[in-house]
Formats: sequence, structure tokens, C-alpha cells
Amino acid sequence: MRKTKIFSCLIIVVAVMMLSIGLILESDNKLTSGALDMKNAVASAMNVQEGNKEEVVSDLSTNIEMEAAPAAYLKIEKVFSEISTEEAIAALNDGTLKMEYSAVYSYNGLNKRRGAMYFNGHRETYYSEKVLPGNGLRIPGRHVADDGTIRDENGFICVAADPAFLAKGTILITSLGPAKVYDCGCAYGTVDIYVNW
Repeated sequence: MRKTKIFSCLIIVVAVMMLSIGLILESDNKLTSGALDMKNAVASAMNVQEGNKEEVVSDLSTNIEMEAAPAAYLKIEKVFSEISTEEAIAALNDGTLKMEYSAVYSYNGLNKRRGAMYFNGHRETYYSEKVLPGNGLRIPGRHVADDGTIRDENGFICVAADPAFLAKGTILITSLGPAKVYDCGCAYGTVDIYVNW
């Protein structure tokens, strides 16, 4: 009787090990055919022979179900320089726009030579912190990014706008990337981008 129990335990251990090895190999092969049929695998691994009678050691198979993660959990980040303005606005609104702390968002936007341009329904100009230090703006995590723009702790470019056009705290897309309004004092319809040029 004792030998039978030892033999049964040994069969269970071997079966579980084989099942584990099979699952590892299957994941290594990156099979994406859907959910694993765990019910049959567990049930067949847990069947043992004792004399002439077959007994199921444990019915674990009834509660095991694996499903693929819902698409809602999969966030695909969009890079500003690789998408249109409309896509950037949508990605900004749904939280999938990839924010950069200091990296350049775009090379084709406003620059020192091009002092003014129209973009996304507004006129863009820039003002330099070398001329207007803006110490009272209270920009959390204020720093100079690789493109010379002044950004906050989340990577938003700091801009100014007329409060009747865009209120403080408004998030928008500029030619240089995602921005947030921290200042006022410019003409209606104009967005002043804060830079270190």
C-alpha cells in the first residue's frame, strides 16, 4: 500500500514537471493561438492508476481558465514626430502620446531663425528666458530640454497665451510638441513658446 502511494506521488510529480516543461516550451515558441486548453492538460496530468481503478487526484481543471488581456489594457504610445497633428491631439487626450522629459519632439517647428509661424489654428512666437526669466511662473520641474524649450516635470513645453484664448493650465499641441499654458501677456490667438535661445 505504501509503495503504491509513493508510486502515485512520483507519477504526479513527473506529470506536473512534464506539464511545466511543455508550457515553458510552448511560451518559448511564442504560440499565439489563443487561450491554452488548461482543463484537458491538468486533468490528463492528474489521472493516476491504482490497481484496476482510475481515480482523479484533484479536479483542478474546473477553475482554470486563461484569457488574452483585453485590448483596453494595451497602450500603444504614439511619438509626436511620427503622427499628424490630429492624431497627436487624440493621443494627448487619451494618454497615449509619448511624453519626453528633455528629448526633441520635432525638428520642423518654430526656431530661432523662423521667429513666427502659424500652426494648429494659432500663431506661434517665442520668448527667451534669457530676456524674461519668468521666476514667478511656478513651473514644477522646470528645465531646459535638448531643443532649447523650457519644459515642466512631465515634459510639456511651457507656453504663454491670452487667457481669453487659452486659460492657464490648458494643454495643446504646438509645432515643437505638446505644451501647457503657464503664462499670459501675448496677443489673442498667439502662443508664445518659452525657450532658452
